Amino acid sequence: MDRWVNANQQAHWDQRTFYRDAKDPAAEAFTAPKLEWFCERLGLDRDSTVLDVGAGTGMFTYWWSQRVDHVTGLELSENMIARSAVPELLQVGNAYEIPFPDDSFDVVFAGNLLHHLERPVDALREMGRVARRGVAICEPNRNHPPMAAFGVVSSVCRGLLHYSRHTLSGLATEAGLNVKTVRLHGYIYENRSPRASIPVAKRLEATLPGGAYILLAATPPA
Repeated sequence: MDRWVNANQQAHWDQRTFYRDAKDPAAEAFTAPKLEWFCERLGLDRDSTVLDVGAGTGMFTYWWSQRVDHVTGLELSENMIARSAVPELLQVGNAYEIPFPDDSFDVVFAGNLLHHLERPVDALREMGRVARRGVAICEPNRNHPPMAAFGVVSSVCRGLLHYSRHTLSGLATEAGLNVKTVRLHGYIYENRSPRASIPVAKRLEATLPGGAYILLAATPPA
């Protein structure tokens, strides 16, 4: 089977013990605005179905479950699933070989996954295969200085240094997806922002352009 991530990355996810709880207020502040934007751009409602690829411990999966009634998380590392607040929503699976038929979900989502992959275009192509209506991607923005600094010091996350609005759009297009819109968003960091910083970060998100993350909404190939 093709590797999803390289051996060093896999060892990291299999051994890591700290992740912010999905139900933490900071986790909600990080995820909820991004998912609201995707729902608006891709026309999701309560009856929509979502697949969260590379779900990790299920932070996004949990908050998707607050927006739609039918969500499934796909994650390679059993360690991550065991540490999830919503293990019942997660199953083991590979981003390169998604274990569902064509057009199985209204939207297929990946949050902070692609920069860990050796072949992101192949994963995007597979996501488009199982999506009926849309593909939603959230990736770190290398042009956000604190995020770029994190990419420099973190060997596991160094792949984020390749990701900008332009490069993410190019990867999606190469995978055959039809890019609808791309935006930058976020001054709250997934596992790093302390709770006390959230009110200030929310004000920054409301007033400043740019942000730490790239959000891309696309439609699958016709």
